[in-house]
Amino acid sequence: MKQPKTRILHITNQSGPSLMLTMTEGKVFQANTPETFTALANRGADLIIIDLDIGNSLLRFADVISNFRNIPLMAIGKNENEWNKIAGNTHIKVYRSGKDTDQELRRTAISLIEKGRFLRGEICLIGQSDSVKQLRERVLMIADTPVSTVLLTGESGSGKDEVARAIHSFSNERSEGKFKPINCAAIPENLLENELFGHEKGSFTDAKSLYRGIFEQAQKGTIFLDEIAEMAPAAQVRLLRVLEDRKINRIGGDDAISVDVRIIAATNQDLQEAVNNRTFRLDLYHRLKVVELDLPPLRRRPEDLQELIDHFVKQLAPEGNSRFERFSPESEKLLADYSWPGNVRELRNLIEHLVFLAPTPIVQPVELIPHLEQPPSPHRNLPIATNKSPDQSERELIYFALLDLKREVADLKNNMDEFINSNERLKPETDVRNVVYPQNNNAILSSPSVNENLTPLETKSHASNAIEPLRSLRDMEYGAIIEALNRVNNNRRKAADILGISARTLYRKLKEYEID
Repeated sequence: MKQPKTRILHITNQSGPSLMLTMTEGKVFQANTPETFTALANRGADLIIIDLDIGNSLLRFADVISNFRNIPLMAIGKNENEWNKIAGNTHIKVYRSGKDTDQELRRTAISLIEKGRFLRGEICLIGQSDSVKQLRERVLMIADTPVSTVLLTGESGSGKDEVARAIHSFSNERSEGKFKPINCAAIPENLLENELFGHEKGSFTDAKSLYRGIFEQAQKGTIFLDEIAEMAPAAQVRLLRVLEDRKINRIGGDDAISVDVRIIAATNQDLQEAVNNRTFRLDLYHRLKVVELDLPPLRRRPEDLQELIDHFVKQLAPEGNSRFERFSPESEKLLADYSWPGNVRELRNLIEHLVFLAPTPIVQPVELIPHLEQPPSPHRNLPIATNKSPDQSERELIYFALLDLKREVADLKNNMDEFINSNERLKPETDVRNVVYPQNNNAILSSPSVNENLTPLETKSHASNAIEPLRSLRDMEYGAIIEALNRVNNNRRKAADILGISARTLYRKLKEYEID
């Protein structure tokens, strides 16, 4: 997707410096009065460059610049004392003494422009909710500090990998180094230490050559340890030692190797609870938690939903060749009420499907149901007059019926699980069969001894009071299917309607129970 041309405002009373000639990908506008600057800034800008050697008029710009604190600010000149007064609380600011080359100034300007776009939510972390704005500010604040460990927490799919890459990219000290991500849950325990720390040649059977691990590969850069809660205890001990000493030992090696990396760890679990459960080390938890960023789930920032949808559509179909145009009002209500268990990742997957495979340009609720993990329960009201066609009404009825069916199947499954668990807990240690409860309640007799002394008529009478063994759920389900088929002369679709399940589920059950 083509980026719009950059707009740079240059506060100066001279003709354009050589820096302006190097910014060929954008436009540079000069401003020599606060009024001119304000008029230009109100039309939008990606960067403000201020010449600190313009004399007494410099402080006149201080008040107006403070009104545009989201626009990055770069100062060039020797008047550093005045710069500190002007910069104020601007989010992104850089001071250059004027000794830099044009190429160095250009590189600094490009970096500031990218940071400004990130701060405004134009790239990476999309959204204008307060929680996301604060998150972007903290990312930029952390990126240029010497903080060596950062802990990212949040639900799966909330964008922890994007935040980690942003912290790396916007770090002036580490962005030139490598960004090395590794998923601690995806690598077997016996290979994780080898991936992290490397090995010497001949240290084990297949070690035919020296291997430098992630820590050495990411020298002067960033390591992203995703799913840190899944790291094996032995690897936790070695990682803690590296964080403390900033040195590693390859497997099979004796020499300590100094490493200079920033470690960003991420998890969707509660590490404090993991510490309480003794699956995660307390000392490692405290060492990682030097700076902690908690990412908000998508359901807590519904105001960002439409902006994210527009962003993903432009990203996936930059030429505008999308089958998806928009959501119907009913679909918008459905998405607004949805809990988004998969967060931003789930939304992107949904939009990707619709961009290339949407059945109609305007997507209806019935077309969303198969792609939502936990759709919200519908609200039923009394019949009212609607201006909808029969086809639209029928689709909505099918949609609500699918929601009811999905909820009922989930409730049935939960009830069955609870019933099975309770039976397992209550199962007696000995096998007691055919216990007979006499009517006088004075004694409890086992059926073999009772039947020996009773006439056939008495035996039949007492047997009616006996507790029969319960049938298993499998037998009950099998019997229900057979009875339903018998009632409708083996018509499987009608049998499925009687049982309250889909025809596909019935076919699977018939195959499972080997019913012809």
